[in-house]
Amino acid sequence: MIYKGRALSKHPEGYIDKALFTELEEKEQAAVLGWIHDNIAPASRTHKGGTSYGIKHLIQFELGIYMTNNQFKDAMLYAGYIPVNQFDLNWKYKIKVKGRNR
Repeated sequence: MIYKGRALSKHPEGYIDKALFTELEEKEQAAVLGWIHDNIAPASRTHKGGTSYGIKHLIQFELGIYMTNNQFKDAMLYAGYIPVNQFDLNWKYKIKVKGRNR
């Protein structure tokens, strides 16, 4: 969910992930925001192929930067992307992926 403008993930098992994007090193933050800017654009429809959990793994694969799901969700908020349903564990967005066949 969004709490005070930041991401807060409540897992079904009772665990709460409060890790924030701004806890990453500045160079990692810049790389993640750059990746989001270069690869994602706003759209009128929900992207069917990607959730916050899946996209954060793609970033980890491509950039070698580990983030929790909550840190990625917080990064997307920071980049201006609002989830379709903030109460889902893995957020979906109204986005399109630039220049990729996904």
